[in-house]
Amino acid sequence: MISADLSGKAGDELRAISERVIRISRLIHESSERLGIAVEGTFASEGGDPRVRLLSDALNVSRSADLELGRIYQAIQRTVSEAQAQSPGRRSAQNADLETQPSPSRRSFKNEREAMATSILNLERQRDELETLSEIARTLNSTLEFDEVLSLVMDRVIQFVKAERGVLMLVNTSSGASELTIARDKNANTIPESAFATAQISRNTIKKVIESRQPLLTDDAQLDEGLKDNQSILVYGIRSIMCAPLIVRNNCIGAVYVDSRYNTRLFSRKHLELLLAFCNQAAIAIDNARLFADLNRAIRTVREDKQYMDNIFGSIANGVITTNSAGMITTFNAAASIILRINPNQALGKHYRDAFKSLPAEVGIIDMLYNAQAHHEHGTLINQAINCRVPGRERDEMVSLSCYVSSLRDVQGSHIGMALVIDDQTELKRSEARARQVRGIFERYVHPHVVEQLIRDPMALKLGGETKEISVVFADIRGYTRLSENMRPEEVMHLINRYLKIMCDAIWEEAGTLTAFQGDALMAIFNAPLPQADHALRAVRAAWKMRMAVLDYQRSQPQEVQVSFGIGVNTGLATVGNVGAHERLQNYTAIGDAVNVASRLQNNVSDNNILLNDTTYQHVSNQIQTGKPYALSVKNKSAPLTVRYVMGLR
Repeated sequence: MISADLSGKAGDELRAISERVIRISRLIHESSERLGIAVEGTFASEGGDPRVRLLSDALNVSRSADLELGRIYQAIQRTVSEAQAQSPGRRSAQNADLETQPSPSRRSFKNEREAMATSILNLERQRDELETLSEIARTLNSTLEFDEVLSLVMDRVIQFVKAERGVLMLVNTSSGASELTIARDKNANTIPESAFATAQISRNTIKKVIESRQPLLTDDAQLDEGLKDNQSILVYGIRSIMCAPLIVRNNCIGAVYVDSRYNTRLFSRKHLELLLAFCNQAAIAIDNARLFADLNRAIRTVREDKQYMDNIFGSIANGVITTNSAGMITTFNAAASIILRINPNQALGKHYRDAFKSLPAEVGIIDMLYNAQAHHEHGTLINQAINCRVPGRERDEMVSLSCYVSSLRDVQGSHIGMALVIDDQTELKRSEARARQVRGIFERYVHPHVVEQLIRDPMALKLGGETKEISVVFADIRGYTRLSENMRPEEVMHLINRYLKIMCDAIWEEAGTLTAFQGDALMAIFNAPLPQADHALRAVRAAWKMRMAVLDYQRSQPQEVQVSFGIGVNTGLATVGNVGAHERLQNYTAIGDAVNVASRLQNNVSDNNILLNDTTYQHVSNQIQTGKPYALSVKNKSAPLTVRYVMGLR
């Protein structure tokens, strides 16, 4: 019976619908409350943000839906009450009439129920769409990493509209060209970059949307007259296409493209509206991510530049210290730490007065910085040489510092700090002193070339003394007493100096060192101060050159002023070094038995000849010609020496 249906089945359906309405109404009401808190509370001051406007629109729709559901629920309750209020007899009569003839009340009830069900479905769909957009907004705002944002955008839009695949094309900020940035499929897989060039999509469609800023929708691209010029659509068999621009701050930064090669009528106008709403959020997220990426690149560049500058400052031999306009130290490189014996960590971030208060007043750095700061308007550049002692450096070491202090200014000329450069010239001064010492000691006794070598490598010089094997040459002019009796003193001195110069030139040619002039005699050594592996041969060659040069000179002199000479050569151990009063008269020479033997040899040699000890002969036997060896007893030697006359060089 119809009356039974109205009171039983129809009532059950109405009650079920009523429960669904109550459930949906409760969810929408809760969602409205959350949206209200966000829009009217948290983001109230950001009304200009498109995302906040989108949330505000969603709030209005949600509240409207909440009110509409309330009215529907009340209408259902009235209908149920009226149905239950009807008596069984009345319902039976009515049902009998309904069986024979449709009544307006029955048709009205049926239409109202169908409209109610449609309204509920629409509200459910709106709720799902709002929740989806809200979830998308939360997801897109969950990260600022550019690549992550791009992947999230494509995955969400493909899932949202149930597309087969999607492509995001962005406008290059430098060139202005449109570039494929990321492509994803419905399984959330990235289409490889290598496949971009061959990706079977309609690139012209995307570029058209970017240029026109107008979205595009087609339910069957193969039949769309507006797309007939796009050959790729026909070639690739693309059916459904939807594309929307990405616009932020009135600039089109790209477009989102989705399609399907299998389904027609996959996308509707409602899908396009949702895609546009989605793209409004996506454009902001992409732009923020791009700005964040640019910021990160800028930060990395700044860090790299700072590291580069730190490396430069760290490698500079000069100390570099900078302050800001308040006098706080901002830079303190490693060289400054070594020079001033101050840990950088104890100086950075402190005022220069506090950082340098441990230094003696004679250093004067605090005063220099103060003067530069006080007169910075003049672009002060202070160059000051300081000789002082720095605590922590070698005991009693006097250091030599050259300090340059200048004011730092920005491009507008405003004072922003000071820069102090400290040039530690202590080692330079020490080297110069050593050079002067070397030159003062040796320039009269050795060839200038040897002096320069000693200056370049002062560590090779051991002025304090060392014992080593050397070869010694002693030469003595004979007949000095006779000359003194027959010539004026100045003439004798001139003659002796001429002979000695000839001998010195021969010694210098072999890089020997003249260590002594004793009246009419001279002494030279080899293998000191610089090592000479062939020192014995050099000594013999120098002696032979002396002999030949003196003999040649004698031929140009009158017989009455000619003199003879004798030369002795010996090789052995001796102590060489600087001898004399400190900071007074000093002489670089050799002492020891090897020197004494050479002197004894020249005392026993015949006129104008060279006598060679066996210790030297053993070094040069294959390179010289000698007479027969013979034994020679000399003073202070218990055993006789084996000696030879030098007859020539091979």
